[in-house]
Formats: sequence, C-alpha cells, structure tokens
Amino acid sequence: MLVRFTPNVLLSTAIALSVVLAAVMLGLAMDQRWLGLKLEAEPRLAIPVSFDGLWIDAIEQDSPAAEQPGAGIPASVASLVEVAGSDGRRVRLEPGDLVEEPDALETYADMRAFFARQDEIAAVLRSIGGVELGVAFLGQTQTYSVSPGRQRPVSSLPVAFWMQIGVGLAGFWIGAWIWALRRGEWATRFLLVAGAGLMISAFPAAVYSTRELALPGGLFRVLSTFNHIGALTFGVGMIGLFLVYPRRLVSPRWLAVPTVVLGAWQIVDIRQLAGGPGLGFHLAVVLAMLTIVILVAIQFKVTRGHPRDRAALAWLGLAVIVGAGGFVVTVIAPNALGIGAVVSQGEAFLFFLLVYVVVALGVARYRLFQLDEWAFRILFYVVGVLLLLALDAILIVTIVDERAPAFALSLLIVALAWLPLRDMLARLVLRRAEPARGNLFRQVMDVALTPPGRDQQARWRALLEDAFRPLSIAPGKAEAPALIDDGLALAVPGPRGLPDYRLDYAGGGRKLFSLRDAELAAELTAMLANALESREAYEKGVAEERERIARDIHDNIGVQLMGALHSPGLARKDMMIRETLTDLRDIINNASNPDLSFDEMLADLRSQISEHLFAAGVKMKWTVENAGSAILPLTAAHTVRSVVREAVQNALKHGQPETISVTVRLEGDIIKLSVTDDGAGFDPGSVQAGNGLANMQARVTSLGGRFNVASGAVGTRIEAEFAIDVARIAQ
Repeated sequence: MLVRFTPNVLLSTAIALSVVLAAVMLGLAMDQRWLGLKLEAEPRLAIPVSFDGLWIDAIEQDSPAAEQPGAGIPASVASLVEVAGSDGRRVRLEPGDLVEEPDALETYADMRAFFARQDEIAAVLRSIGGVELGVAFLGQTQTYSVSPGRQRPVSSLPVAFWMQIGVGLAGFWIGAWIWALRRGEWATRFLLVAGAGLMISAFPAAVYSTRELALPGGLFRVLSTFNHIGALTFGVGMIGLFLVYPRRLVSPRWLAVPTVVLGAWQIVDIRQLAGGPGLGFHLAVVLAMLTIVILVAIQFKVTRGHPRDRAALAWLGLAVIVGAGGFVVTVIAPNALGIGAVVSQGEAFLFFLLVYVVVALGVARYRLFQLDEWAFRILFYVVGVLLLLALDAILIVTIVDERAPAFALSLLIVALAWLPLRDMLARLVLRRAEPARGNLFRQVMDVALTPPGRDQQARWRALLEDAFRPLSIAPGKAEAPALIDDGLALAVPGPRGLPDYRLDYAGGGRKLFSLRDAELAAELTAMLANALESREAYEKGVAEERERIARDIHDNIGVQLMGALHSPGLARKDMMIRETLTDLRDIINNASNPDLSFDEMLADLRSQISEHLFAAGVKMKWTVENAGSAILPLTAAHTVRSVVREAVQNALKHGQPETISVTVRLEGDIIKLSVTDDGAGFDPGSVQAGNGLANMQARVTSLGGRFNVASGAVGTRIEAEFAIDVARIAQ
C-alpha cells in the first residue's frame, strides 16, 4: 500500500504523527501541579552550604509560590524540606527526589522505591485544599500555605524540555524524509528506525527530566520504559544501517540479529530480571555503541578502492560516532559506573541532533543514499506547509478569532518569511556555487573561434576545468553528458571533433557530481556545438562566395576581355572594357539588379555574344522561346549568362567553328539552354575538363539542374536546364 503514496504524502503523514505525539508529551508535561519553585539538588553557590531538602534557587513570577500570603518564601537562601497535604500526609524531601534519570540508580529496587516516592509526593501536591510547604531558613523551618496551579504553564517549561522535543522531531523527520524518497532500501529503513527510536527516547525524557518536583509513579515508570525502548531501538537502527551501508556486510537474514539481541535485552530490562539498570540497560547501550564503532571500522576496510563509498562512510560514520558516542560517554557510561552524568541529559541529547544534521548535509554534499538536491525541494515544501498550519493555529488561539482571516494572514507570513528563508537555506546547505554564465559563454566562443588544433583543445579543457573544478580530468569516451559511479565522475563528450573527457571528483575533490552538473555539461556542449556549427557555416559561406567570384571572373570577365582583345576597333574595345568593368562590379557586389527582366537580359547577352562572334568571323544563330517579360532571379540570370558565354568562348577557342547556334527556352519554371557549334569536336571521355566546363556544371547543379556535353566530328553541343522560383515570375 505504501508504494501508492508519494514522498510528500508519506513525509507529511510522518510529521503530522510526530507533532501529535509531541503535543501529547507537552500535555503530560503541563499536567502537573505547579508551585512555581525552581528547585536544585545542589545550590549553585560560590561557597558551599549545608542544607536539608531541596534548594530553592528561584521563584517564578505570577506563580502560586510567589502569591502566597505572608512575608513570602525566600529564594536563593532557603530550602524546601517538606510538603504536606490537607489530609495530614507529609513527605520529607531529599536531593534524590530531583534525580533527572532514574536508571542512574544502582538497583531496580531503588528505582521502584524512587517511583513510589514520586507517586507519594505527586499525591500530596494533588491534595484538595492546597499544600503546606516546610521551608528552612537560617536554621528555622517556617510553613507556607500554597494552592498549586492545576496545570503547569507552557512558559515555565525549561529550555531542556524543548531541546529534547526538538531533537526527537529532527531525528524522526530527517529519517522519514530520506526513507520516503528511498523506501525500498534497507539503509533508509534502518535510518528511519533509528530516527523513530531517538524520538521515542527523547520525548518521554523531556517530560520527566524537566519536572518541577514529582510525577505520578505509574506515569514516570511508563515514560522511563519508553525511554529505554527508544534508546535500544536507536541502537538497532544504527547497527543495521552500518551492516548495509555504504557496503552490504551480511545477507538479509542476518539483519534481524540486532533486533533479536537488543529486543531480548529490552525484555530483561522491562521485567527487571538483571541486577540493576546498569546491567539491564546501560551495558546494552554501551555494547551497541561499541558494535557501531566496530562496524564503521569494518566498513572503512571494505570501502578501500571505492572513493565515493569511503567519502560517505567518513561523513556519516564520524557523525554517528561523535554524536551517539558523545551521549554514551557523557550520560550512559558515567551512570553505568555510578559516578553520575557529566552533563544534563537534556543538553546531551544535542549530540543526536548533530548526527541528523550531518546526515542532511551529507545528502547535499555527498549524495548520501543516492539522493540529490531535488530531495530538499520536498523537505522545504513539507516544512512550509507545516509552518503554515502552525501559524494558522497560533493566530486562531491568540489574535484572530475567525479562521479565514487567520489562514490568509498565515499564508502571507509564510510567503514573506519562509520563501526567502528557504532560498537562503538552500544556498547554505547545498552550497550552490554557480559559475558565471557570462564568463562561460565567453569561453565557449573562444573555443569556437579558435582554429582547430591543439589550441582549441586546450581551451576546451580549460572551459571544463573552470566550470566544474574537477580534481582530475582525462580523455574518455562519452555519447552524452552522464554521471559515472553515482557522481564520482562526469563524462563529457566533445562536440564536433573535440576530445571527450572524464572529470573526476567535483569541486577539487570536496563533493560528488550532481544532476545539475550533468545538465550544465549538456548545456555547454550544445552551446559549443551550435557555435562551432555557426563558424563552419560562416567559413563555408566565405568559401562559396570566393568560388562564385572566381567562376564569375573566369566565365564572364574572361570572355568579355577575350572579345575586347579580338575586337578590331578601338571604340568597340573601349565599350567592351567599360561593360567588363560594370560586370566586375556586379560580381563583387552581387546585389545590383536583384531581379532582372528575362528578355532584356537576353538582349544584352545576345549583343555581347554577337560582337564576339563578329570579331572572330563566326556566324551566329540566336533562338529564344517563351521568354517574354518574365522577371528572372539574380542567380538564374548569372547562370544563363555564364553558361552561354563560357560555351561560346570554348567553341571559339578550341573548335574553330563557322557557325554557333544559341537556343534559350523557358518552359513553365524550367530554363533550357543549348549552345551548338560545327567546329572540330573532342572526346569528352578522354579530354580532361578545364575550369570552363567544371564551372558551368557547378553553376547548373547548384541550382538542382542537369548539365550535359556531347561532342564529335560534326561539332559540340552543350545543354543545360534548371528550375527557377515560379513565385517570382511575373508575366
């Protein structure tokens, strides 16, 4: 059934359940008779003093103890030695009544006596009609009548309470977050188990370790039991995690062993079958911690030769050893040895927060559990929804009575505060150091404009180094940008003849490559491919333009100068040279007369050809069919003139004909040309074609036409036909 739910739904459900459980813990913490006294087992004074009972460190303002009649209970100089109920029950108080963690007692019998005493004190405080407080001051005991508050205010709960609740929530949320994204993997399941164990352990401890004086004995016993269950559950989760992550050490059937062993130990603790909590609970926790350390060491050995797994282990293993180990060293181990906790249990729970904060950062930097930056989008989304609901509830309770305005105001606050904060957190957590796109674009253009060769390859390599800052870069083979070994390396193909590269260890070896890096590599290669293609197209255009100019000079200018050379009259020579200069300008500009009248162009061409043939003493037959007043595109006009001129020039130069016939026919959108002479022919198969024939053929075929040469003893015939743009013909 879980497979059907999205990660958002699963994470939201887990958060909702944990918040409900936290609310229950808050209710239990507040459901105490409240005096308003801040009591200490040992006074925090520079000079030690002897006293009986519990030291009164301070009295909270607006509390029942502060409002009692008379001179008032003295603070910081007196002690609370006794509480008495209206029914006559009296309990003498001892420093042991404020023990923060009952499993620090030596035996289970001591724990049972402690719970019984707590129950007795709580019963006195719940007496109808108020209680009497026996306060010792300067050797004298004075009685004060106080009516305890029926409920402890939220504001009186110490910071330690909220710290433990916060640590429990953070551990469970992060575990649920990673599990929701990879719930089919054993590693994330064990991480969720550890997070749930931390919450189950921290929540009850938050209630009983921050009590004012006493809790009902039965409730205290249940909370302490769940604290033990949560601690061992955390151990099961962490042991199971390092059995399978980052490398699997055992087969799946052995994964149940930690649960069986620690579960049996938990039964011994609950049934109080051991000599005391030191053996029944503390020893189990210490051994679980040692097991975790041993598994981390084994994982360190088996990940040799696997840098990605070694990096994940170093990050996660160190966090667990420092975090969980710090709690064991400062709280569990000292209690097991009977010397007492080094620091407050509420403060020591912050060690566990370190574990889960490091896990979240590890997802961002080392892609722990094969997660990437996209995982944070889900986390930020769910947190935003949670903030919206929390603000809505707070506003309804405190300021705004109606639901709709409260929700609208909550939505506005979240939009103005959370969204910018989310982006800031993303930058801090994910360390997004995007390379300057303008600089990358300039480098791409530098690579594209550098002539092919070593310099271009060197610039391509420098571009990749600046964009990704890999620890090493080496030639590779890639079809497309892709992550290798789950981000250990990045394969980048070289566009259009540039070498492929393999980039290892992003950010100078400080992180793994992500999907964002692969997307950037794809963007750079596509950009460079387009730039190289544009450069090649430009160079091809330049080459074609040079070739066109060379053909035009050979076909047109050469023919006209040859005609001028053979012209007998100076006036005619001058005229033909002037026309040649005009044609030369047209060839260079290629822009004059973009659209030419077909019949006018043919008339000019006939005049030029007839002069050439007249000067050479050759007869001409000129035939034009269906030309009319059609408008001829510039390329077609150049092709007609070049083919006719070159064909006539070749006949004069090589054939020594008596007559040359020129036929031009327009059939629909097809132009057909034919130049025939009666001179000495040649064998097209045995004679190497010169620039003239090659240029004519190139011009015609570039327009998609056909070109043919037929020659023999009776002369030579050159034929060409090609299509023109029908839409540009105007009758």
